[in-house]
Amino acid sequence: MRESGWHLDLGTRGLGDVLLGLAMAQGLHEATRNQFPQPAYVGPRADLLARCALPLSITSASGHHSIGTVSSTPRTFAAVPEVPPTRLDIVDANVLQVHAALPMRYYLDVEQTLGVRLNAASDPCPRFRTIVPTHTPYHVVFVSTTSRPERKDYGIENFEAIARCLTAQRPDAPWRFSLITAPDRVAPPPVAQIEVLHGPTAVECLDLFATAELVVGNDTGLTHLAALTTRPDGTGPTVVGLYGRHAHTKWITGSTRHHAVATPFSQLMSIADACPVRDGYDDTIWSSASDLRAVPAELIARFAGECAGWWDS
Repeated sequence: MRESGWHLDLGTRGLGDVLLGLAMAQGLHEATRNQFPQPAYVGPRADLLARCALPLSITSASGHHSIGTVSSTPRTFAAVPEVPPTRLDIVDANVLQVHAALPMRYYLDVEQTLGVRLNAASDPCPRFRTIVPTHTPYHVVFVSTTSRPERKDYGIENFEAIARCLTAQRPDAPWRFSLITAPDRVAPPPVAQIEVLHGPTAVECLDLFATAELVVGNDTGLTHLAALTTRPDGTGPTVVGLYGRHAHTKWITGSTRHHAVATPFSQLMSIADACPVRDGYDDTIWSSASDLRAVPAELIARFAGECAGWWDS
C-alpha cells in the first residue's frame, strides 16, 4: 500500500458518519505519511474538511465523500459503520480495555489489516480547528437537529427545560443559551432566553461551538462535531450527547470531553453491541425505555453541569 497508495470511500452518508469515519483516514495516513504526506479529500463538505487537522488537499464535489492518495492503483477501503467489531486490549491479568467507540474500531481495523502498530491508544478522530480563542463562561449550545426527529430528538421544549434547570441551579451565573435547529423547524416561544439559530452551516456551528462551555445535543453529526472542535490552545467545549435508540458507547467520538446520557434501550444496545437497524430491533415496543423524551431534563442538567465542572456530583 505504501507503493500503490489508498482510497477511502466514506459514501454518501450524513455528517456524523463522515466525522467518525475520518478515524480510518487518520490510520491510513499515519501508515503512509512518508510516501503520501497530503491525501486528497473530494466531496460535498469541502468547506468543513478545510478545517480538519488532517493535512488534506480539498476539492468540492457533489455525491460521495472520499479521501485518498494521488496514485493510479490505490488500495480501496470503505468506512461501513456496521462492520468493525468492538476490540479488546489485555492491559494486565485483571484488566481488559474495551474499544467500543466507532472511530477506534475503524482505526484498529486499519492497524489489524496493515499489520502495523499505529500511534493512538484511544480517541483517533482528527480535530477541527477554529480561530475562536476562548469560550464564553456559562454559554450553553443545544443541538436539536437530527436525521430522524420522530425517534432521536429530545425536543425543543425539553432543551428549554434543561435551560431552566441549569438557571435554577445557579441563578446568579451569566447564562447564555443558543439552540441549533433545522431550517424548517419552528421553535415555540422560549421560556428561557434562548437564541434560536435556524439551519446554520457546519462551519458556522464549528465556530459557535468554540464559544460554548457546554454543548448538549441529540445523537447527531453536529454534536459529534462539537466534541471534535478545537480552539487554538487545544481546548474545546464539554459535550453531552443524548442517546435514545443507538448504542451510546459506539456512536461517540471517544474524546474524553464527550459524554452521554442514554435510555435503557440504548444501554442494552451497547451491552449487546447491537444495532436496531442492522439487527432489526423495533425500539418502539420498548415504550418509555427507548423514548429519549422520557429522560428527565433535571437529570440531564445535573449531569451536564457536573461534566462542565459547575458543581459536584
